[in-house]
Amino acid sequence: MTRCPSCRARDFRPTERCQALGRPNALECSHCGLIAERGALQGDANGSDGASLARSSAWIAGEVRSVLAERLEDEIFALSADDPVFLESYALRTLALSKRLAAIPADAAQWNALKAPYTKLPAQAKLVPLGEIEPVPVSVVILCRPGDVSALAGLVERLAPCFADIVLLIDGEAIAPEMTQPGGARLAARPLAGHFAAQRNAGQDLALYDWVLQLDADEGLARSALGSVGHVAALADQAGTLSVGLLRENRIDGRLSDLFPDVQYRLNRKAVRYAGAVHERPDLPRGWRDSLIAPNLVIEHRLSRAHVEARSKAYEAMSPGHGRTFEEGDLLRPYRP
Repeated sequence: MTRCPSCRARDFRPTERCQALGRPNALECSHCGLIAERGALQGDANGSDGASLARSSAWIAGEVRSVLAERLEDEIFALSADDPVFLESYALRTLALSKRLAAIPADAAQWNALKAPYTKLPAQAKLVPLGEIEPVPVSVVILCRPGDVSALAGLVERLAPCFADIVLLIDGEAIAPEMTQPGGARLAARPLAGHFAAQRNAGQDLALYDWVLQLDADEGLARSALGSVGHVAALADQAGTLSVGLLRENRIDGRLSDLFPDVQYRLNRKAVRYAGAVHERPDLPRGWRDSLIAPNLVIEHRLSRAHVEARSKAYEAMSPGHGRTFEEGDLLRPYRP
């Protein structure tokens, strides 16, 4: 199925929201909430007819993408009632960020809709370049092992111009005397002890700033994202959002994986706590409503095939039932547009 023109996910489905909006022939993106008409479909709307869904997604990728591109060229984003797509304020924020724009709600009702999704109110917002949003400082915490520290010097060097506070949190009892600080990053040590959420929470506490970006030793930020993190954090602050999901590109032996967008909620307010021994996620008071997805921020994740084949089994052993072994096939499959 063709990917979403906003968040690039490939999971469109009929939902109760489509019915409630009076759009019974529409599909909703399960990632970002964009709703698009399916057009003149044949077969089962629930997806038993694979050919009809293929035609549906082609329609979405064509006319819907064209309509959105046209509306995004206007200073004020607003859709017509007969447009083949529907977004309220929450979904529009995601779409705007995918184009490195900030959507500023037009009035109090639009702000309320942004803060309490999903509503039936069509989005209306002023579009401005994301760079016009005054950035806030962000700390970076990188989880690593002792043997990773020297190899992280290059990553720290790339991050340093955009982040004044970088912490390497090492899985260990203490920092070895011979260990040097790459690029002036701070070093801290704490045993992982088989619990990733606890380690990330320790990283949250080490951060100097109110927003914290967390990475792993085998991850980095796409060059296009480096200068935008503070702007996105500031935009999140405006709506009281606590957590930001970044799109992660998994590259297996250098080749982009089909497990995409693989949203990772790694940019969080310092007070946010993670939960889960493996595949940890922020524990948010209102769940996804306290978060947003920023398609313009991309994590680059480097893996080998051997590591992919071993990691899910290792995670499953650490936390039975939560290892997400089902992801292995998507990770090893080459990316499909």
